[in-house]
Amino acid sequence: MRFLYTLLVIVLTGNCLFAQNEHALPVLEAVRITKAPVIDAIIDDEAWKTDNIATNLRQRDPVFDTKARFNTEIRIVYDDKAIYVAAVMYDSSPDSIKKELATRDNDGKNADYFYLAFDTWNSRQDAYIFGVSASGIQVDKRIMDETYDAVWGSAVRINETGWVAEMRIPYSALRFPALKEQQWGLQIVRTVRRNRENDQWALEPKDTDNTIKYWGTLTGLNDIDPPLRLSALPYLSAGLQYDSHESSKGFSNTYNGGMDLKWGLNESFTLDMILMPDFSQVQTDAVEKNLSPFEITYDENRPFFNEGTDLFQKGDLFYSRRIGHVPLKYYSVSSIMDAGEHIVSNPYSSKLLNAVKLSGRTSEGLGIGVLNAFTGNTYAVVSDSAGNKRDILTDPFTNYNILVLDQTLPNNSSVYLINTNVSRPDGWKKSDVLGGGFKLSEKSNTYLLQFDLSSTNTVTPVVNDTIEDKVKKSGIFYNVAFEKTKGKFRFSIYQLGMNDKYDRNDLGVNHTNDWLDRGITIGYNVYEPFSIFRNFYQSINVFKEIKQSSGKNINTILTYRFNTTFTNYLSFWGNVAYSPYDRYDYYEPRSTGRVWVSPGYLAAYIGYSSDYRKVLAFDGELDWHRDFDKNVWKTISIEPIIRVSDKFKLNPEFLYQTGIHDKGCVSEFEARDVYFGDRDIKLIINSISGEYLFSNKISLSLWLRHYWQRIEYNDYYLLTPIGELTPSDGFSTNNLNVNYFNIDLVFGWEFSPGSMFNVVWKNAIVQENQDYRIKYFKNFEKTISSPQINNLSVKILYYLDYQMLKKKN
Repeated sequence: MRFLYTLLVIVLTGNCLFAQNEHALPVLEAVRITKAPVIDAIIDDEAWKTDNIATNLRQRDPVFDTKARFNTEIRIVYDDKAIYVAAVMYDSSPDSIKKELATRDNDGKNADYFYLAFDTWNSRQDAYIFGVSASGIQVDKRIMDETYDAVWGSAVRINETGWVAEMRIPYSALRFPALKEQQWGLQIVRTVRRNRENDQWALEPKDTDNTIKYWGTLTGLNDIDPPLRLSALPYLSAGLQYDSHESSKGFSNTYNGGMDLKWGLNESFTLDMILMPDFSQVQTDAVEKNLSPFEITYDENRPFFNEGTDLFQKGDLFYSRRIGHVPLKYYSVSSIMDAGEHIVSNPYSSKLLNAVKLSGRTSEGLGIGVLNAFTGNTYAVVSDSAGNKRDILTDPFTNYNILVLDQTLPNNSSVYLINTNVSRPDGWKKSDVLGGGFKLSEKSNTYLLQFDLSSTNTVTPVVNDTIEDKVKKSGIFYNVAFEKTKGKFRFSIYQLGMNDKYDRNDLGVNHTNDWLDRGITIGYNVYEPFSIFRNFYQSINVFKEIKQSSGKNINTILTYRFNTTFTNYLSFWGNVAYSPYDRYDYYEPRSTGRVWVSPGYLAAYIGYSSDYRKVLAFDGELDWHRDFDKNVWKTISIEPIIRVSDKFKLNPEFLYQTGIHDKGCVSEFEARDVYFGDRDIKLIINSISGEYLFSNKISLSLWLRHYWQRIEYNDYYLLTPIGELTPSDGFSTNNLNVNYFNIDLVFGWEFSPGSMFNVVWKNAIVQENQDYRIKYFKNFEKTISSPQINNLSVKILYYLDYQMLKKKN
């Protein structure tokens, strides 16, 4: 306690103890113009004849705070409509400039890039980032939201002295205060790919997590008014599907139309509404066979729920894929059917009717976010032998709602409050979650104190002897951490806990509850090159998790982690973990009140990545895990990156995993007797992704994946009341051969700024049988000849912006 008290005193008195004499931050004055330049990457317009030029960029990498290899000149001008940027990047070997093509927002390519970042509220906590590559690929994002997209103009040109980038960023792409005189935080970055060089106008130290406080300032922006931000993205789509499964064989087609509307209510807040959404062309999930007691969560690929949702992530209470999720009674339809009935259709997702989100931040730093979505009644259709059909409600009309308030404070500090609510009709589960927290840092941003607290309230109907009861539960979760976030030496001390009634799964995710975690991490980082290393990061973590109600050990782990890059840009990272004690697992038995006592383990992992500048590069991983019994897991993956040309790239990936004598529950959920199986598991995943860029506006991309898993049971065990496994001959289950095969082929054409024409072909095969001894190629042949679903869809999205239409009129 005395140590923690001392740390708190350090935070509270940090302004005095850790104030530092920092270098004067650079300033650039923007120049008002009367005639806008032509965006053609030819810097001969009258607008660019100004002496206000940002230059003298310094290296951040590879050698910190040294002179940039090549000179760069940046001019920023503006008028009543937009900000204009001209960047002249000199290069002694223009023919060596890297210029790999890519789709929009891909800034990790083998190309030189130029970036400009505006902290329009000068809060030193968030900023808009605009970038362009030497091949003309646009990149935009916010520090707090990498999914941010805007419509703006750019042009690039490689000439005899290097390359030139020109940008036009309309005010409608930004949010800024309605002030007569603006002062924005500003950062300018240039990368020279062939030298792995990163040059900055305002040099950011490498030993701090908060780099934006070191940015410079853009002045001279006077008398600019935030414009009316109103845009619409209407769409039309058509799809043709062929299902070759015997029970549903045949063609079907769909036609859809809808709109995504964005309306800037003022300079701070934006209303985003989606009407009649269509997500048929989103990336297919990389599906896995689930042998665990917990659900598998997948990435969000729907644009509406991906973009501008940073405010809603406070407190880790929002998992957007709950909206339009698997219906609550999807898996229980068979138990509701009458004798002799069979399932005709059973939709896997509830239908999203519409969704609205309002978000923004006031000039005083108060962020407000509201998200509301509705899903409609979802029915399974069943039929009897006479052909009589009836509907079974698997998911009712549901309202999802989130409200967030987030107040920024000085020194990169903040405090937030969030509420999530899921409402359903009587007879269905309802939930309400309230959370709040803060992060406090002192002036130098060396130390950080973080606290989070949330409570859940759920009402779940339960039918007992035909009488419906309502089970009400209230749960609590908290997290407190104290960290050193600056310097070579780092540490973190944390504790978090959750009682046995905590449940945020209606709109968030918590796989387990009734636990208490404590841990400490100590690290030491080397940021500058030494010997054969460019950098070296390492840490040691001690972590212990116990069950709150019993005090039993869930897991105790000692972990060493490292991450380093050599002078030849070969990178390695990995860890070694040691869990010395027996672990009490209350979830694998799949039965309330039961526990399985599993042994400790030793595990090691290493990943590697070679120099991406090469025509052929490799990523890969090696993973080894051994329980202190017979269970051993081994994983190897390799991922070549093949750059055939600046337009064509292939990325095959191979993963091979084996689990020997893995143990897991095989009896039915909440069974009286709990049985475990000893199983050997083999998993092979082969995938290939690739893209061909006809230009920076037209692309063809492919994603193909085959997931093959074999599960063979050796022995069976009965779980005793004290959590031990005893051999048993009283149970058996089927061995499994599992195949998931998917293809996504996408043609995309940005035919006008913000407007897209997409053609997508998808192929999906799901096959599960007991032919687990089959060889790989024979299995693959049988898989691709199995019943499957093919879907071809066409979608046109046309971007309409009020300011653009106003200008044309």
